[in-house]
Amino acid sequence: MIDPTSFGTALTVLAVIAVLVTAFGLAVLSDMAMRRREDRAATSEQTAKGPDEPTAELPNGLHGAGDLAARAPTGPVAANGREPSTP
Repeated sequence: MIDPTSFGTALTVLAVIAVLVTAFGLAVLSDMAMRRREDRAATSEQTAKGPDEPTAELPNGLHGAGDLAARAPTGPVAANGREPSTP
């Protein structure tokens, strides 16, 4: 036979778990909706500016992509001390 207090405890735990799952699910959905609204607002704001306007000022007149390109190391240190593989 089932003890009434243990049955009530089990139902309470089940209810608490269901409430927590529902709360987290609603939080995730509202976060997704908020991010979507922010993305739409940013997109409409950006299209209102027009594509010809610069969006940021670069320091010291750096406007070419070559000035901003990163250069990756290619020496033995970059290969963790191993010899590069050759096909």
